[in-house]
Amino acid sequence: MSYRVRIDSFEGPFDLLLHLVSRRKVDIGSISVAQIVDQYLAHVDGMEELDLDVASDFLLVASTLLEIKASALLPRDPVEADAGFEELSPDEARDVLVKRLIAYKQFKNAAAALAARFEEEGRFHPRFCGPGEELLAKTPDYLARTTIDDLGTAAVAAFARRKAFLLESEHIAAKPVAVEACARSIRRAIAERKHMMFSEILADSPSLSASVAAFLAVLELYKRMMVKIDQDGPFRDISIDLIEEGAALEFEEDEERGRLR
Repeated sequence: MSYRVRIDSFEGPFDLLLHLVSRRKVDIGSISVAQIVDQYLAHVDGMEELDLDVASDFLLVASTLLEIKASALLPRDPVEADAGFEELSPDEARDVLVKRLIAYKQFKNAAAALAARFEEEGRFHPRFCGPGEELLAKTPDYLARTTIDDLGTAAVAAFARRKAFLLESEHIAAKPVAVEACARSIRRAIAERKHMMFSEILADSPSLSASVAAFLAVLELYKRMMVKIDQDGPFRDISIDLIEEGAALEFEEDEERGRLR
């Protein structure tokens, strides 16, 4: 705080005056707050433009001085006193009030430290360019002996390892697999071969939904007594055999797809 105060008992920076009062090195009764206010107003009149930082500091310190002096000079009404001052002596009450000075000094010191850091760090500038030529000369050229054919071979190997598409396709609805179509296909295959294993059917299934449709189709053929199925045990392969005298497989059509009837 750049404002200085001159009174009969003290001369110096205003915040130092309040510091001395809080340390009891200056008698609060000997300080004329009115004289300090008059000096500050004269100081403001002589300024070309008002410094808001100095003005806010002055209001804070002057109000604290006034409250300290009032608590020391005026008797306090126990009924109207704050709960924190009811059992305090005038000196103790003053000590509570000057805690505002401590908070004031802490924030002021923190602001000064931040300003110093800001000024110090402002001298540093990040490096946006690449390494200098003297460093590039020391960097080994890893592609010095690499030919276009080598790059092509590496690209083919990299693309061969990529199994997922670059564009996500989860938002695309999967094409439904009709159980009827699977039943017709399996019926034709068994009619030609007379015997099949379910693993052979799964080998030609392009997706999980197609595998499920194939399983349901086999169950439908078994239900219509067109095939005979057998399984040696749980999770073992299913054997499918043709029944020559089985019922014919008929469909009724609707708007979207055929349904087994």
